[in-house]
Amino acid sequence: MSELARAVEFSQPRERVVAADRVCVVVVTFNRKHLLQTCLRSLFLQTHPVDEILVVNNASTDGTPEMLAQTFPQVRVLNLSRNTGGAGGFHAGIEWAHKAGFEWIWVMDDDIQIYPDTLEVMLRYKEISDFIHVRKTGPEGLQVWEGMWDLSSVSAFRFREDLSFKHGREWTSVTYGNFEGALIRRKVVEKIGYPDPRFFMVGDDTIYGFLASLHTNVIYINHVGIERKLPARSTGNRNTYYFRNRNRFLTVTYLKNAGAAVSGFSFWTYTLRDVIRCLTEILWTRRTGHPFLTIRAVFTGLRHGVIGRFGPPPWI
Repeated sequence: MSELARAVEFSQPRERVVAADRVCVVVVTFNRKHLLQTCLRSLFLQTHPVDEILVVNNASTDGTPEMLAQTFPQVRVLNLSRNTGGAGGFHAGIEWAHKAGFEWIWVMDDDIQIYPDTLEVMLRYKEISDFIHVRKTGPEGLQVWEGMWDLSSVSAFRFREDLSFKHGREWTSVTYGNFEGALIRRKVVEKIGYPDPRFFMVGDDTIYGFLASLHTNVIYINHVGIERKLPARSTGNRNTYYFRNRNRFLTVTYLKNAGAAVSGFSFWTYTLRDVIRCLTEILWTRRTGHPFLTIRAVFTGLRHGVIGRFGPPPWI
């Protein structure tokens, strides 16, 4: 049993299920019970019903367990004893659903609303892919997700528009993942394992999709099925700057181990340029609360990436 599995409290024991195409939803939450309610309500409206909903509660302190027990007694809850970040939450949730025997694991954050026909549409592509995404909309409008990897920055970047859909394609392949609504077949988990909790947050889903793309078509469907309730992550958050500079070192290890031709010179050139870019953003935008703490997070993240210190940041 993994360290994360030992850190959880199961709401109830369950027997392994083996029926084909059974779907377990894994929702990871932390201190956002009002958004979580919207997400869960949308799941109960699916035209293709889900078989199980598992909420992974990342040690929330806002009354999330009580709200779930009172409002959603039919939902299974996995209460973590500490905040393990999104990466740790998805690790624990996917591990639980996989060991319970579900064929499909539908992963998502708590700040999204799922449109009623989304699961039904996604399952139409099960003969093409074992790792399926749909399009999303949010406060900024329709989001673009098609793109490719930049090996100098060891990150996936998006095009300005979804070019395949512009040219009439029904779906397109990508080589990265996103845990805001990805539908994953169990055999993918059996081949690549569970998400790496060392990321804590930022980048765990991106590299997980890359690993999956070595075994299946990771696809992106021309169907809007998800609405994100919060804007994209702000550049003014010190967590963002910390993980942006640190997790790059974990990602490059995965890429190199998979055989990607990553240039050390290009990697370090981009990394140092990005440090300068981060400092410029902090000093020019002045939206970071206390600039000194945010600047410190940039260099702490860089140092921790170099020495291999992963997991939660020092202040969590």
